[in-house]
Amino acid sequence: MTTLFLFNFIQLFFFTNGLISNSPSQQRIFCVIKTFDGNLATRASTVHQTWASRCDKHVFLTAANLTKWNNTLLPILNLHGVSDNYMELSVKVFDALNHIIQVPQPYDFDWLFIADDDTYVIMEHLRELLQHSSRPLAFGHLFVPKNGATSHLSGGAGYAINTAALRRMLPNLQTSCADWYVPGMEDVYVSRCLQHLNVSLDGAIDGSHHRFYPLEFVTMYKMELPQWFSDYNSLESYPGFDCCSSKSISFHYMKREWMHLIEWARYLHADD
Repeated sequence: MTTLFLFNFIQLFFFTNGLISNSPSQQRIFCVIKTFDGNLATRASTVHQTWASRCDKHVFLTAANLTKWNNTLLPILNLHGVSDNYMELSVKVFDALNHIIQVPQPYDFDWLFIADDDTYVIMEHLRELLQHSSRPLAFGHLFVPKNGATSHLSGGAGYAINTAALRRMLPNLQTSCADWYVPGMEDVYVSRCLQHLNVSLDGAIDGSHHRFYPLEFVTMYKMELPQWFSDYNSLESYPGFDCCSSKSISFHYMKREWMHLIEWARYLHADD
């Protein structure tokens, strides 16, 4: 990747359009980052040091045996009775949602944001999007399968659920969404649960662009798009810097080095 590309990338996404906001939304965002024990010292640590620090609070979701991580400084929501593998990810997330929705109300957050440990989130842009609503809502990258299947939110791009939607899950997900509280595709099953509860799924479209991306920026920029993305994408794709909204919120499959570069360019180096 050329120096010029990096310079242009940083200029477009991190030093224009007043991207660093001095007046963040008053909405409180609780971030839950999906991870497993093999990533606690690597990906999870990087997310903790970068974008997650700008959530109002955050935890890392794992079902790992934490005996060897007794000295970890990461805030962890540790689950039991479920495995840290992909096929049980839906159960792990439903277990976490069950834990979160059953804490005493009123909740100390307004939006729950769930993402992966290789997702990078521009929290200022997320705050701009998330406003108070008494209507049950969920935002994210909305997959619209071309085979006619029901649309669903992307797990990798991250999705935000407001407390009005979470309350519809009470008293517990075994009661409200039992059909989807089983091993399977987490983002599909969470979406099916929300749709069953009459929660609106919003793709957060910015003109002709998405704002949540299930792929990393360079893939979008070069239009090296996997077939599955084309099969699920609802908007036209564009090459170069027209690939993505200047109000982009998230990118998936982000390497740790990219996260640190963005952190340095956007926050640590902003006043130099």
